[in-house]
Amino acid sequence: MNRNFTQSHLIFDHNLYFFSYKTWMRRCPDEYYHAHEGMEFLYIHEGEGRIILNDRLFLLKPRTLVYIQPYQVHLTRFESPRLRSVLKINLSLLYPYIRMYPSIESFVAYLEKSRAGEQVVQLSPEQDGEFTALLGSIDHTLSIVPALERKEQFLIYGTQFMSYLKTRLFDIRRLPGEDCKAQNRQSHHMEKIKAWIEQHYKEHYSLEKLSTDIHLSGSYLSNLFRSFAGVTITEYITRRRLDEACLLLAHTSISIDQAGKQSGFPNPAYFCRCFKKRYLLTPQQYRTAAAASKRYPESSGNAGSD
Repeated sequence: MNRNFTQSHLIFDHNLYFFSYKTWMRRCPDEYYHAHEGMEFLYIHEGEGRIILNDRLFLLKPRTLVYIQPYQVHLTRFESPRLRSVLKINLSLLYPYIRMYPSIESFVAYLEKSRAGEQVVQLSPEQDGEFTALLGSIDHTLSIVPALERKEQFLIYGTQFMSYLKTRLFDIRRLPGEDCKAQNRQSHHMEKIKAWIEQHYKEHYSLEKLSTDIHLSGSYLSNLFRSFAGVTITEYITRRRLDEACLLLAHTSISIDQAGKQSGFPNPAYFCRCFKKRYLLTPQQYRTAAAASKRYPESSGNAGSD
């Protein structure tokens, strides 16, 4: 079995990023429609199956790449064991690092929201070799760097990954110009909102302050955000605080109350209530499970992932 840093994680919904390289899935999880907060890329090395996206059925076979947008409902089914790689990332983590590359930023925004492109792509043998080599390089690097450097390395490779998709696998130059401009403008506003949240999510949230700081009306902000993200700004902030709490619980020894406060929950009881509602675990149970997964990484595999 290959070394895989993500085996120390629980499931993607608890984290900001996830990577699994050439992992055999020998049983099919219970089939149900579901969605993820982040963007998911699924690549099939061996095996066959099907996926339903946007009420369309697609066949999956070797050299098939699928990208699934944030909050996009989908269902996968496999008729046989499959060897697959999965990369998932919460785009709020990636966007601040790709702003210096405008073409890549626009490409990621297009992947995030547009329904115009094909989400299931069949790679050629040449592309398969290149893509598999890129995934293998990511896996090798993340398996040898210290734990504290993995996020940084993942973001570096995440940018490279998106650049490869843009230059080698996708072509968005044929998109209608005005639609693309409007989408880019809205995506720019969304990223301003997300950047503000990233700076202030540990503080008391005020729509009026957000509106004043980024010079857009509160009603426009609320409607735009819900349209893009599928959740309200308040719900998104709560999830971001919980993401931070998970990192603190898994990687520090501070108290449960302090983990909540440092994540933006001044009330310990409210923190525990929100945490259990989302994860079906108490913060202490989550910390215990995270510690166990580090001691026994092989037992915390990815059976629940697509």
